[in-house]
Parts: sequence; C-alpha cells; structure tokens
Amino acid sequence: MNTALILAGGVDARFKMDIPKQFVNVNNRPVIVYTLEIFQNHPDIDEIIVTCLDGWQEMVRVYGKQFNITKLKEIIPGGRDAQESTYHGLNALKGRMGQGDIVIVHDAIRPMVSEEIITSSIQMCRKKGMGVAATYIMDTIMHSGNGQEGYKSINRYQIMKVQTPQAFDFKLLWDLHDKAIKEKCLGAWDNSSMITNLGEKVYFTEGSDLNLKINTTEDVEMFVAPAREQGKTDSQAVGLIRSMTANDFYRFCALGYSANKY
Repeated sequence: MNTALILAGGVDARFKMDIPKQFVNVNNRPVIVYTLEIFQNHPDIDEIIVTCLDGWQEMVRVYGKQFNITKLKEIIPGGRDAQESTYHGLNALKGRMGQGDIVIVHDAIRPMVSEEIITSSIQMCRKKGMGVAATYIMDTIMHSGNGQEGYKSINRYQIMKVQTPQAFDFKLLWDLHDKAIKEKCLGAWDNSSMITNLGEKVYFTEGSDLNLKINTTEDVEMFVAPAREQGKTDSQAVGLIRSMTANDFYRFCALGYSANKY
C-alpha cells in the first residue's frame, strides 16, 4: 500500500497573512486542496492522511468532501515540528502498514509537485528504501550569521536543495523515528534531516525548481499569476505551470508578469 502523508500542521510567523499559508485561498480554492488533488489523481497513491493544525481538522474534512478527495482517510493533529507531525502520522498508520508498504511524506504548501516527481520518489524507495526529492542549487551560497554579512562561500555543486515528496519504506521510517526518540534526536525540519542527524545517508530523486514551497505572500502570487497572464483559469494555470520546464517558467515570468496585479 502507498499512503500519502500530507503535513499541514505548521504556522509561520513570517507569513504576512491572517491564516496559515496552507489554507490561503487561491481563487476560492485553498492551497492544501491543490496539493490533495495531485495525490488524489496519482494512480500509485492508495490513500491520503493529513496531519493538521489544531482547529483546522474539520475544515480539511469539509474540503475533502467539497472537492471530492475520496482517498482522504484520516485527519489527525500535527506536532510541534515536521518530525513530530510525521511521527503522529506514522503512529496512526502502524496498525495497517508494515515492511514493503510506502509512505510518501509531502508538505501541504508544495502545491506544484508533479506526478513525475512523486512517481520517481516511489520508484527509488522500492530500490533503496527511500526516495527524497532534491535539486541542485544554481545560486551562490554563502555563510552568514546575521543575514546582513557574508564571510564564506560554499561550493554549490556539493549542496542539494531538499524538497518533498520523501518516500520511505514504512518500517524503515518507523524504526528511524523510534531511534531518534530514544537518542533524543528531535526537532528536525524534515525526515531527511532527522535521518542524517542520526548518521545515516539519504537517497535522492530528481526534484524541480518548479516544486514551489509557499513561504511568503509573493510565493502565493507566483503560484498562478504567470498563467493568468494568458487568461487561464486557476485550474488551467496550475496544469500549465506544472508542464513547464524551469527555463520556460522563468522566461514566462520575464515576459511582463507582474505580481502586483494579483
């Protein structure tokens, strides 16, 4: 069985809107719904569970019915961070999943993930026990203690930008979380960080710069604005942007796109 575990338990004080970013509406459709629809429509996903921010669980349940997310089976409270939220999800699944089953952990605020990226992570998981979406960094990377001064460049060809989805053999991930709790290796930003903090290595699959993580209000605008320039509806916009290469996307944005219009 392949289960998508969608993490929707976070609150970011830097996000300059009154509601959590995973619940921001884009043309009367919340960001989390776009994400859920991707996994709903993926042929290799059998079910979806969501770890959710307190006070929003019933809203996700309503969204599931409203937008016909029939694979949505369970909504449970999230944790203090991604590691704890994942553990809550695994704990809910342990009665029906075991070795050979795959859990695909994904951020609710990555609504642009493609079917191909999900498929690639599952395929690598079947070979190596895990498949973590990642991509190279093209910008210059520099150490900074305060965000205002830099003092050392990092070789960008030795750095990977880790994303979700992150697919894991269920038993492997459960055992790693159990080990992390016993060793008090807590508070990781994601599962790949937890694993490397335990001294283990992770196996990458191909991610994409278009696998946008919505962290700012500008990211919300970026989500659909380029395709709106062509008069697309939001659902058409999402499909168009997902089909673009990174170069196509950035060229498209350069041809007169203005986030201020939206």
